[in-house]
Amino acid sequence: MRVGMIEQSLVLFDAMKLEGLRPNDFTWNALIAGYARKGLCDGAFALFSRMSEEGLPPDLVTWNAMISGLVQGQCAVEALEVFRDMLIAGIKPNHVTVTGLLPACALMNSIQIGKEIHGLINRMVLYMNVFVTSALIDIYSKCGSVKDAQNVFNEIPIKNVASWNAMIGCYGKHGLVDCAIQLFETMQDREMQANQVTLICVLSACSHGGLVEKGLTIFRCMREMYGIEASKEHYACVVDLLCRSGRVDDAYSFVKEMPIRATDSIIGAFFNGCKVHNRRDLAEKIAEDILRMKLNRPGGLVTLSNIHASEGEWEEVENVRKMMKEKGVHKNLVSVGLRRRTSSPK
Repeated sequence: MRVGMIEQSLVLFDAMKLEGLRPNDFTWNALIAGYARKGLCDGAFALFSRMSEEGLPPDLVTWNAMISGLVQGQCAVEALEVFRDMLIAGIKPNHVTVTGLLPACALMNSIQIGKEIHGLINRMVLYMNVFVTSALIDIYSKCGSVKDAQNVFNEIPIKNVASWNAMIGCYGKHGLVDCAIQLFETMQDREMQANQVTLICVLSACSHGGLVEKGLTIFRCMREMYGIEASKEHYACVVDLLCRSGRVDDAYSFVKEMPIRATDSIIGAFFNGCKVHNRRDLAEKIAEDILRMKLNRPGGLVTLSNIHASEGEWEEVENVRKMMKEKGVHKNLVSVGLRRRTSSPK
């Protein structure tokens, strides 16, 4: 169920019963969470009801599996409804419940619901571990309330790296670059060891704030100062940093000289930079390299198609389309780059 093999899981489930074995709550929870994660709400609810009918009433773990699974399956409204049913049934939530539920507020972009859950946590004196506090900071950040995120961060008695990362990421996302850098430096002063996520948050903040040299300095010193090896995410941040500042030639050289294989996110960041700064020449150069790559996502190719389409170069658009078809990109995605084609001459 965890990898989405629902039919095979049900075959095993039925075979288990045929062998005279009674599924326990762990088995039921695996099925319910699997359906929910796939966004198959009706199937998850049917199993949830069937569990009670077969003499095994859902416990807190089952309710939590249902809620977190629905959220992962993008069924935010349904997750909140299940949470309300859980409270009505007299089941007291724990920190796992609220950690799984809070992302639903971000999906619905509802800071009000987030505050209601935050208030419930305080009223029920639930354990505010690092997962709960980080989730609260994250939903306040995604809903646009930096102040509320700051309040949560400041109230954490013992902060770990996840707490610092969440707040640094919040500042960066909302353009408060100086605050992000200052918090990063405070983190170091307090001898809190940064991790890969920390550096991604800081580099992203530098990118959004135009602090090119600061970002490049941090990237170059990652191994020596922080003991962290640069990953594909860090390289993508640097490409984005250079492209946003208009240094697309430097970004091209950086991509060509990277010691790692270019990924979808790196190529996508570079293509977006080419589009913004009208550097079709570099986009075409990197496109030649894409032919030799096995990328999983078509974002960069769609952007390249859009660049040609905006210039009315329909023959080039067709070439990109063929390239995308060879890579198995879905036809609907190809059409994004061909939107303007209907107005072109035959």
